[in-house]
Amino acid sequence: MAKAISIDGFISELDRYAKQSLADSKRFVTLSSAEVERTAKTIMRDTITNPDVSYGRKGHHPSVEGNPPAPDTGTLLQSVTHSVKVEGNEAIGEVGSIIQNSNYPRFLEYGTSKMKPRPWLSASLIKCQSFMAGLFREIFG
Repeated sequence: MAKAISIDGFISELDRYAKQSLADSKRFVTLSSAEVERTAKTIMRDTITNPDVSYGRKGHHPSVEGNPPAPDTGTLLQSVTHSVKVEGNEAIGEVGSIIQNSNYPRFLEYGTSKMKPRPWLSASLIKCQSFMAGLFREIFG
């Protein structure tokens, strides 16, 4: 037999569930965003470079086409970050580069007419899929 509950008790229970759900969502988004940031930095540091090509004063070897960009100055690598904000009953995570007034991260991700893509953000998201699926199961059951 179902337990009888007052309207006030029902509303209170819904409110408690909503707050817990938002806290769980924020935890999931926070941990997922941090993992994507960490992975983006790792895959850039560990990318395969082309030993046959070099340029610049330091003899930078670019990444092999289709791989994440190889750090040259480290600007992109150091600019990758994540943030999480709560708007209403939603937790919103963002991962990206904080380079101001620059198309550089986008050009590397998608390529240009003169350069093939060097995906770093999408590659990170793909690499984090199983982590996020496991985290989702852990948090939300």
